[in-house]
Amino acid sequence: MPQSVPTKPLKGLDLLQNINEMDSEGEQCGELEGEDDRDDGDDSDSGSETDSEVECPGDSWWRDTARDGTVWVEQTVSRGRVGEEGGAMKEAPGPTSYAKENIESPLSSFLCLIDTEMWQKIRQYTEAEAERKSETFKVSDEEVKAFKVSDEEVKAFKVSDEELKAFVGLVYLRGIMGGTSVKVDDYWSADLGNPLFKDTMSRQKFRDIMRYLRFDDKNTRADRLVTDRFAMMSEIFDNFVKNSIACYTPGENITIDEQLLPTKARCRFTQYMANKQDKFGIKFWVAADASTKYMLNARPYLGRDDSVAAGPRFSDSVVMSLVEPFLGKGRNVTTHNFFPSLALANNLLAKKTTVVGTAKKSIKGMPRCAQAHSERFSTKVLKAGKVSLTVYQAKPKTNVCILSTMHQTVLTDDGAKKLPNTLSHYKSTKAGVNVMDQMARQYSVRGGSHRWPVAVFYNILDLAAINAHILYTQSMNVRISRRKFILRLVKELCAPQKWSKAEEARRRLLPESPFQPVKRRRCQVNKCSGNKTFEICQGCKRLVCGKCTKNAPKLCLEC
Repeated sequence: MPQSVPTKPLKGLDLLQNINEMDSEGEQCGELEGEDDRDDGDDSDSGSETDSEVECPGDSWWRDTARDGTVWVEQTVSRGRVGEEGGAMKEAPGPTSYAKENIESPLSSFLCLIDTEMWQKIRQYTEAEAERKSETFKVSDEEVKAFKVSDEEVKAFKVSDEELKAFVGLVYLRGIMGGTSVKVDDYWSADLGNPLFKDTMSRQKFRDIMRYLRFDDKNTRADRLVTDRFAMMSEIFDNFVKNSIACYTPGENITIDEQLLPTKARCRFTQYMANKQDKFGIKFWVAADASTKYMLNARPYLGRDDSVAAGPRFSDSVVMSLVEPFLGKGRNVTTHNFFPSLALANNLLAKKTTVVGTAKKSIKGMPRCAQAHSERFSTKVLKAGKVSLTVYQAKPKTNVCILSTMHQTVLTDDGAKKLPNTLSHYKSTKAGVNVMDQMARQYSVRGGSHRWPVAVFYNILDLAAINAHILYTQSMNVRISRRKFILRLVKELCAPQKWSKAEEARRRLLPESPFQPVKRRRCQVNKCSGNKTFEICQGCKRLVCGKCTKNAPKLCLEC
């Protein structure tokens, strides 16, 4: 019998999922009294069998027939050196030729993933949202005088590509400095903040971009939501995934698992997962390179769709869609027990791709003797066609079933636990997505937001930083920590806007046609101890003293 779910978590999840996307512009959510249960999408054929110990006749191990008619034949288990099997890779892993040609710096590797088209789309949708808000809340001349509204507040909101990239750079810097544990105002503080915030962008400009930030066209949103629940982020998310696939060739092993994006923003497909640290969030199915933890492919879980006709198991379709760009090259896919099945194993094998993963004893086609207990650290191996099933007794009352098409011969090592090579391979490749998620959390840009598209955008930035770091280090053949890489990326993202803001400040200090002041004024180059001078730099039009001057024509040291 399934465990009963507390009433309060159900009420909390209903509150999060009860939302109209057309009106979702960041409303406050009511306080949640609890947390809901996850929908793990288990399509297993439970039948009448349980996980209790099953007694099998002594001579029946050599052949066992599952409830669906699948015949399993026992194989002999040998002891020896545990090696790896599988077909040879037909591609060299690493950055693609396209990535190597375009990557020269941290910024160029980042722009390979979030390209110019994506920046332009985000800017277009953000400005459209600002224009829509300004028309809805238009300020009259009388209100300007009565409430003393400044001219800048009345003007239409505009954001340039430089400002948008600088905004993303400051969001990365916020994640490095402490994320949501520090108030936004403190980043511009002279005592607690970083000077780069103040030198790059005003605090109000940062707030305005965050307020109007959008990722889709609201005029066509209603039509797209009919067929796509993820419509508010589909365009940007799909482009990011497409660029990630185009820039990297994975190694021999690919890990598929789930990632929970922690958020309590109101969303129809918010999930509750009791086994996760944050409980509530948006679930993504993710494929990652088992060696480098590069995010290869991803898709959101949008809940059950009752309108879809019955077909293959949902978990099978998830795996096939995630690995579809990488099939036919001799790779192996490692999954946990939600995904493996006999049908999936045979489908992947037909496309020259093997699979290794833990399997539930209740799925369709599993032998009944898989539920039987035996001596601790013992191993039984059964085969059905080219699919092998390793049953390893890890604990006195717990055994582990490993489904594999990669290992045609199962060997056990010489250690005390006598681990089979199928289980050893699974342990060495199973953590790709989990480690990637831990890396994203370490310097996460996630912040408090009542809009789930913003939370998904934060997740895109976290994954883009990981992928860009891998692309840069392998393309340039350098070693640099991820923290230093992100800091260099922040400086490159903010540099154009920082220069533009400094130039604007300089133009305000001096007129268009500068003239020598009647009274000496302090040098504005700041390379000296504050000398006073009459002279003006012919390049940037700032006051410059003799110590900060190059040879004629008179230029400051920065020109």
